[in-house]
Amino acid sequence: MKNLYILIFACLAISAQGQQLLNSDFENWTNHPGSGGYSSYDEADNWASGNAAVNIAPGLTPPTTKTTDAQHGNAAVKLTTQSIFGQIAAGNLFTGKFQLNLSNPVKSVQMGIPYVSRPSAFNVYYKYAPVNGDSCAIYVLLTKYNTSTKKTDTIGRGHFSSTANVSVYTLLHIPVTYTSTAAPDSIAMVFTSSADGGNFRGQVGSSLTVDNFSLEFEELSIATSLAAVSAVLYPNPAQSRVALSNAPSESGTVYFYNVAGKLVSSQKWTGTVSPEFALDNMPAGFYTCKFITSDTAVFSGKLLITE
Repeated sequence: MKNLYILIFACLAISAQGQQLLNSDFENWTNHPGSGGYSSYDEADNWASGNAAVNIAPGLTPPTTKTTDAQHGNAAVKLTTQSIFGQIAAGNLFTGKFQLNLSNPVKSVQMGIPYVSRPSAFNVYYKYAPVNGDSCAIYVLLTKYNTSTKKTDTIGRGHFSSTANVSVYTLLHIPVTYTSTAAPDSIAMVFTSSADGGNFRGQVGSSLTVDNFSLEFEELSIATSLAAVSAVLYPNPAQSRVALSNAPSESGTVYFYNVAGKLVSSQKWTGTVSPEFALDNMPAGFYTCKFITSDTAVFSGKLLITE
């Protein structure tokens, strides 16, 4: 019985602080070997893509690939729009399942996984190289099954689309807008190199690279101060780098917010209780630093960056 109570309280704590999606730093991958002339392909663990379509014919190149061109860590995801037998195939990555349906290709994609939290925004680092005015799309849909209508309602949405060329990793922060106060039962997070790829439209060669995705929650504003656990940011004021002594965990993510409440940077740390963080390209000023450890505990501190 004691173990049951511990499990219940642990689940409640995770729910209160919000669920992050598994493998959201895209570090873990599984290789699916090909045979004969069929191509092998990599798939990001806990995510889905249309890569299995390369098994319809020999010699096809998967549109969703693992890349070492990472914003942080060892791996990121690169999505590239291709033409397969004259049909546009956008690079895509999403939460859900892909099961190839040759008679009705649109039904190959089954978006969404079980999910009950209400994120207020999502963050991700991205780069985009469009071809001929193509546009990428990055969006989240939070849905709930309606027992009255027997249909699934979209109750939360956050969407980004752009035709701009972005050659260096840029932090994207997209708020989620809700039409209901209910908790969702499913989440579909989608990345695609061509925004209209679902209708088999796009430009061959357009590529979207993404890394270090995270969901943000308003509940995270309730945090324990670093001082309460004898952790200290130093030097403070800082210029190019700042360190955290006696970190409350050996791994986690720090988020830097400016005085306007805008997320300016996020960085991960692992394997140390004395991590250092780069402050490059962050304007001088006061920042609130939120530290979310690998066990979802939340801590906060203040930092002054000087020129």
